Order: sequence, then structure tokens, then C-alpha cells
Amino acid sequence: MQDISRPTKVNPLAIQACPAPLRGLRRVRATRIVVTGVHIVTYMRISVTDRCNERCAYCLPHDVAIEWLPKGQILTYEEILRVARVATSLGVSKFRVTGGEPLVRKNVTEFIGELNKLPGVTDIGLSTNATLLAPLARQLRANGVNKVNISLDSLDAATYRELSGNGQLADVLAGIDAAIDAGFPQVKLNMVLMKGKNDDEVFDLIDFAREKSITLRFIELMPISTDEVLTDDNFISVGHIRRQISQRYELIPLVEPPSEVKGSGPAAYYEVSGLLNRRGQPMRLGFIGAMTNLHFCETCNKIRLTADGKLRPCLGAHLEYDLKPVLRAIDSSDAKLREVFVQTIRNKPDEHEFRNNYVPGRKMIAIGG
Repeated sequence: MQDISRPTKVNPLAIQACPAPLRGLRRVRATRIVVTGVHIVTYMRISVTDRCNERCAYCLPHDVAIEWLPKGQILTYEEILRVARVATSLGVSKFRVTGGEPLVRKNVTEFIGELNKLPGVTDIGLSTNATLLAPLARQLRANGVNKVNISLDSLDAATYRELSGNGQLADVLAGIDAAIDAGFPQVKLNMVLMKGKNDDEVFDLIDFAREKSITLRFIELMPISTDEVLTDDNFISVGHIRRQISQRYELIPLVEPPSEVKGSGPAAYYEVSGLLNRRGQPMRLGFIGAMTNLHFCETCNKIRLTADGKLRPCLGAHLEYDLKPVLRAIDSSDAKLREVFVQTIRNKPDEHEFRNNYVPGRKMIAIGG
């Protein structure tokens, strides 16, 4: 293993937990280390806040008391940028800014502009509920955001209010239009499937996404806030929805999705045969089945930074490493931060624990979407 105290073009985040000496070690183009059967981390999701202006049932259940993190526990923008700089020195090139709702934090557009200036950053995405997006969309695009993922679980105003804890659908729709007008290369809608709540709107969402000429993705519920979030009564698989859609349309798997669709995550994409959007392009749908896809974790390339400075190698595992003591120590150094990164990735699990009676340790809003 190389000396992690010095910046290098070699990607030590390819190193995961495996017996020493490392098995299957080989070099590819002398730029990164690849270890047979493990993950290469090139993608970081950064949560800039645990706060949100909505209360989606699967993220911050309505019957759970709100306990926002004290301001002093939240990383400053300067601290986040330092962590991101260390990450890029280790081979991370793609970032996604999340929350909570990231747009509730002041000066987030300026922060993204600074993130975009870091050497090695090739792509910045944003995950948002879009309620605050309309006035910020053009500035976000100008500051380097390329991809925007927007949560939209219902097109019915009353259902949306119920699912989001009093959210306003009109604000979301305005945000979607603003994102399209701002010219982001990629805009996607994410619909979390909930049996008996919104599964009757699947075709309405398809028609809406077709009208807007954007990609729609269906996402399975996961036990990410409380274990009551996922029950037999509210879970519906993406496979079930895909079969439902296939009864009306032919779905053609996209082995290599085009740039306006392809992302950094595990979604499986399909083209809807014969169904064109307003731009004359094929309609495309994505399916994210964390619970039912047994190969879901095989291509995972991500690591998460929570708003309070925890480095988390997997959403569906309790393991996390606290960067704050290193960041705020008198003798803090980037070399010590790199050591934490490498330790975290060494312990990245082969797969999540969601299917093993997983009991969440933190609310999704505190981990980052």
C-alpha cells in the first residue's frame, strides 16, 4: 500500500476489507489500485444540513419528535470543502449535495461554487424536494450543478401534503419547471413507492415526466428512519411496478444509458418502446430496488458525509467514522483525514443490512439522502 500521508494519483479508496496481503492486487493505467471483488469509491454524497422544510413519512416520520442537531455539531462549509479536497486527492471525482433539504441552508449556492473549483471535481449533483428551487435554479446551474434529482411522490395536492407533512405541490412543480428552464444537463424525478398511498399514480407520473421530457425513477421503501417505516402493508416492489407498466408498454433494458439518464447509482434503466417525450426522445424509466435486487450493492462506488461530520461507507449499515475530532484538533492534518478515509473504505460492507431485520440507528434526515 502506498504512503497515505502524501497526496497521490493512486486511488487508495479502492482498498476494502480483505486479508493482507491484498488479494488480486493489480494496477490499471498506473492511476488507481484495483482489488478483485471490492468497491472503488469515486462518488461522495455530502449532506450540508439535517434540516428540512418537509416531513416525508419515510425520512422523518410524522409521529417522531424533531430533534435538530445543534449548530456547533454541523460542519462549516470550510470544513466540508476540506473533506472534499482530501476526497479528491484519493480519487473521488463526483459529488452530490443533499440534506435534509440542502436548499434550506444559507449560502448553499456559493458553497457549491467553491466545491466546483476543487481540482479533480468532474460532476456535482443536487438532491432536493424542489420547494425552494425555483429562485435558485439558475445560480445553481451557473455554479456547477449538472444533475438534479427531485422527489415527487404524488401529483395530487392532498396526497402530497399528507405524504410530505404539509408540503405544497405547487412549489415543487414550480421548482421542476425552473430546473428544466435553467438547462441542467440531467433532471430526474424520484418517486418512492408506498402501497395504498401512491401506487395508483404510477401512470400519472409517467405521463407527467413524458410531458416534461425528464426521466422518472421508482424507488422501493427502505427501513431508513424507524423499523415501522417498512411493513408488509406499505411495501411494494419495483418489480411489481415494472410488471404493471409492462402490461401497457414494452420496456427495453438500457445496458448503457445515455448521458442525460446515466447516473452514479444502482438504478436499472429502461426505454419505453414507442413512447416519445415532448422533445421527440424515447421515454426512459429507472428502477431502484434496494430490498429486492440481490445484486444491488455489487457496483456501489459511494461514501457519505453526514451534516455532523460522520463518514459513512454504507447507508444500510450502522458503521460510521467521526471526522470532527480530526478536523477540529489543534494538530489536525490532511494526512490524518486521509487515514480515516482509508479506514472507512476498508470496512465498507459487501452489502447493506436492510434485509436482515435492520433497526435504524439514525433518521434518514440525519444521514443524508
